[in-house]
Amino acid sequence: MAKPDRRPAACPTPDPLDLSQGIMVVRTDLEGRFVYANRAYLGYMGLQTLPVGTSALQLIAPKDLPAVVETVKKVLEHPGQTGWVEFSKPSSKPWNLGRWEFMALVDQQGKPVGIQCIGYEVGDSYRQARFQEASLELLASGLKETLSPEQVLKQALEAALKVVPVAQAGSATLLYPEGHFRFVAAHGYDLAALQKVHLFPQEPLSLSQHIQARIFTHADIIRFNERLDPERRAVLEGPGHASAIQAMLTTPVVVKGTARAYLYLDHFDRPDAFDEVDLHHLEGLAHHVAWLLYGSELRSEVHFRRYHDPQTGLTNLQSLTETLSKRLPAPRALVALHCHSLERIRRLEGEEVWAAAVQAVANAILAELRPTDHLAYEKNTFWLLLEGVDNPSGIQAVLSRLYQSINSKLAPRWRQLNFNPQVGVAFAQPGIAPLKLPQAAEIALKQAQQPGRVRFYESSLVQNVLEDDWLHQALGQALRPLKSGEAPLGFRLHFQPIRALASGQLQHLEALLRWQHPERGLISPAKFLPIIEEEGWMGELGDWIIGEAVACSARWGVPIAVNLAASQLEPWLPQQISAHLQRHGLAPQALILEVTEQVALDETSLSVLRQLALQGHPLHLDDFGTGFSSLERITALPLAAIKLGQGFIKNLGSDPSAQTSEARLLRAVQALGSGLGLEVIVEGIERETQLEFLLAEGFSLGQGYLLGRPTAIESYAQLQALQQGGP
Repeated sequence: MAKPDRRPAACPTPDPLDLSQGIMVVRTDLEGRFVYANRAYLGYMGLQTLPVGTSALQLIAPKDLPAVVETVKKVLEHPGQTGWVEFSKPSSKPWNLGRWEFMALVDQQGKPVGIQCIGYEVGDSYRQARFQEASLELLASGLKETLSPEQVLKQALEAALKVVPVAQAGSATLLYPEGHFRFVAAHGYDLAALQKVHLFPQEPLSLSQHIQARIFTHADIIRFNERLDPERRAVLEGPGHASAIQAMLTTPVVVKGTARAYLYLDHFDRPDAFDEVDLHHLEGLAHHVAWLLYGSELRSEVHFRRYHDPQTGLTNLQSLTETLSKRLPAPRALVALHCHSLERIRRLEGEEVWAAAVQAVANAILAELRPTDHLAYEKNTFWLLLEGVDNPSGIQAVLSRLYQSINSKLAPRWRQLNFNPQVGVAFAQPGIAPLKLPQAAEIALKQAQQPGRVRFYESSLVQNVLEDDWLHQALGQALRPLKSGEAPLGFRLHFQPIRALASGQLQHLEALLRWQHPERGLISPAKFLPIIEEEGWMGELGDWIIGEAVACSARWGVPIAVNLAASQLEPWLPQQISAHLQRHGLAPQALILEVTEQVALDETSLSVLRQLALQGHPLHLDDFGTGFSSLERITALPLAAIKLGQGFIKNLGSDPSAQTSEARLLRAVQALGSGLGLEVIVEGIERETQLEFLLAEGFSLGQGYLLGRPTAIESYAQLQALQQGGP
């Protein structure tokens, strides 16, 4: 065989950094028989001397022979060109890969006369380079596009097979919300078949009990399969070839302390196919996968928080707003329903029960809506986007259906739930851009103010909302001192007398709340009390009112009546009132408690009122006749008196006559009170003629401007005047 004087310049020299041993040089004849080999090659092959004349192909792993032969053919067909090929030697060591450059040796006429081979062993440094390359490729794919967890695991398996090329097959499982691991990727297996199998984290080898990369033996896998139910075992041993696996390299993908996925690499021929480097690299790859899964979870969490209420999981107003922006203009209405009783459930039952109640209401609403309608939720307000509805009668029809359905379905489960919300409605119209509909509906909602009231958006409401916003802010500042046990700013009690009609004798005083703003002056209670209730401030303010009333009653020796709001009738109210009475040494009879019909007839309120009556407090039903009382419900209340709403007196007119239907109604109510053993107090007495009529009809107690206007009592002389005054 002719030997060239020098190595052709076209043949590159391998990078020394990639060499685990020296450069190996081998020359063969055209039949592949050894002609020459340097010391580096002899050491690599474990040979003392070169077996000249024997075939070099015998020292190549059989699986790599086709690639080597193909490379030799190419370089012989194209002398002067080189070819690169990687192949292993026939060794028991799984990793024995060499990277070789082949080129044809030619004589002076350019005819091939042999093959020159220059190579180096692919050691740990090369394997590390492949790991880094596959890892970077995987991370880059996750940064370039938004991948689902299933897509991440599919690409991770491809990367794992590059990092550990000795693996003959592989698969990946992902933990799903129901608590099962399911196959999401496979190489060398029937994925569709494997997807029928789920694995439990608590199963013995479920291949999810270890927290680091680990190699399982054939015996391990057999033991695991024996404990599976027949159906899953048939799949894993059939399409999954589990019985044939000699070695399984597996690693968990741990995210925030929990195994969220597993990568499995399998070998069917050798139990020692995987080494420590494989373990290390697969485990390192799992860390990169964990970051991708963590990023996917973060994106999902951010997306969820953006479009869902965090406590209930319901779609929020932001999602509904984006729905509005994407849909073509059409007849539609946005309805905001604010349910105060849900907040009461939260205070009494806690967050978990409240969230369940909100979700139940949402489900009941959805059951009544059409597929084209949408529902969102935020801060105890349900938002309904109703397609094709463009008039108030259509809204009222929907609301009536909702009220009946929700209260009939849910009232037995939550006694405190009374779905009678305040409602604001905005219709899509030329003057309102689609994205402005929520703002318009909210403006109408704020003007609804009371439960059960429906307001439709009008441009004139905007000024009212600005006023409401100012009131909210001013009230918040005025009530802030209550947090530290101090008196609210600008609030004080005025007192109006309740007298015996015949003698004018003072029976008791009713405490009435007043608020004097330093810039706006006296603000009507009709304006600020609904806001105080809405914002949940009445509990602290009501306790301050009771404390002030008890102190005044103890100081003056006069019983005082205090109005109780619905939000005050909590289970702890009787104990709070007792503490005030004990502080001033006052008997319960000195504090009269007034409630309206709507408040008193609530089931939860009724139990608190009964407790207060047992403690000795006289209970008065205020504004009787203005609500929806039934005689059956009234007899269930532990009442001492009923106060007739001012409407009874106003309907009599300025010159009452005993023959009118209004007079007959008044007598009937008097008879009802007498029959129930209740005192009857008539409110709104403003004229002498009204007083004379009431006396003639036998009424004994009354209240009104004629008998005394509400006033602040700041001196003993004022108190004496009230006590001695008469009609």
